[in-house]
Amino acid sequence: MKNCKLSLALLAGLLSCAPVFATSVTASGGDGSVGIDFGVPLTTGLRADLGYLKTDDRRGDADIYSAALMVVPASRDIHWEIGARYQYQDARYASGGGVGLGGSVDVPTGIRWLSIGGYGFYTPSALTNGDMGHGYDYAAQLRVRLGRSVSVFGGYRHMRTEFDGAGSHDLYKGPMFGINVGL
Repeated sequence: MKNCKLSLALLAGLLSCAPVFATSVTASGGDGSVGIDFGVPLTTGLRADLGYLKTDDRRGDADIYSAALMVVPASRDIHWEIGARYQYQDARYASGGGVGLGGSVDVPTGIRWLSIGGYGFYTPSALTNGDMGHGYDYAAQLRVRLGRSVSVFGGYRHMRTEFDGAGSHDLYKGPMFGINVGL
């Protein structure tokens, strides 16, 4: 019950505060999941993100909250970033969080409106708390730009966490799709 109240409080905070300051919003979903992310540039080359992902009972019945700080180097063609992301996972198996290290890349294909990319984060056991042992989250995606500030994407995502005393479990594994509006 305490975790449920914490989950609801964090989600309410994300949804009430983040859209006011966000310059990009991403809504995504997949096989039994739905998520939302808000991005805010802090300075030139530095961005903060807040996110929430809900997976269904086949995928761990998890509520996943994240906050990231990403370095975004200026690049003319290839968009890439690197940074750290704290993620709290309240799953059917256990609850805990940790700081994941990783980044993303988005590469043009030669077709002006089409790019391919992906991201990955690894959370080592030395940077976890609660019942989280270690985990990883990675994805590959194809992005179609519909306009200057709107794009849709689809691809594959795999999120797996090892929980102390509960073993290693997939919290999401499968297709993903979504829309991004903003920078």
